[in-house]
Amino acid sequence: MNDSPDSEFKRLFGDARSIKNDRVNLLSDRQKQKKSAPRVSFSKEQSDEQNQVKMAGDFSESWFNPGIQRKLQARIRAGEIRPQAILDLHGMRAAQASNELDRFVRQSLKQQCRMVLVIHGQGYGSDQQPVLKPLVFRQLASYSDILAWCPAQPRDGAGGATYVYLKQK
Repeated sequence: MNDSPDSEFKRLFGDARSIKNDRVNLLSDRQKQKKSAPRVSFSKEQSDEQNQVKMAGDFSESWFNPGIQRKLQARIRAGEIRPQAILDLHGMRAAQASNELDRFVRQSLKQQCRMVLVIHGQGYGSDQQPVLKPLVFRQLASYSDILAWCPAQPRDGAGGATYVYLKQK
C-alpha cells in the first residue's frame, strides 16, 4: 500500500461528520476589558469619595470563561448549581466589602467550593450611584480562579446578588 496520509485518513474516516460546537467564542469581551480596565485597590487611608471615583465606569454583570460550555452556562444562570457558601456585603463600606470579598473568595477556593453567592444589593441605599455592585464585578474580574459570574435568580436575590462559579483545584 502506497497511500498518502490524507488518503489513508479518508479511507478510515470517510463518512465522519463535524459535530456541533458547544463552546463559547474564544475572543471574549472580558479579555479586552482585562487589559484596559483599572484594578480596584483600596488603602485604609483612602476616603469613600476617592473609592467611588475609582469605581465609576462600565462593568459587566455577567461573564463566562470562554471554555465553559453553553449547557453549563445555562445551568449556572438558572441557579441549578446551588451555592455552597454565601457572602452578604449589605451595609459595608467599599473598603470593608473589598477586603471581605477577597477573604471570602480565597476561603471558598481553599474549601474547594464550586459555586458561591455574593449578595451586594441593588445600590438603592447609595447617595448617587451603586457602590458595592460595580466593586464586586471589578474585583471578580481580577481573579484567575473565577470561571464565571452572573446575576442570581430571584429566589437568591436577583440583580442584588451574583452567582460566582469557581475553578476546582
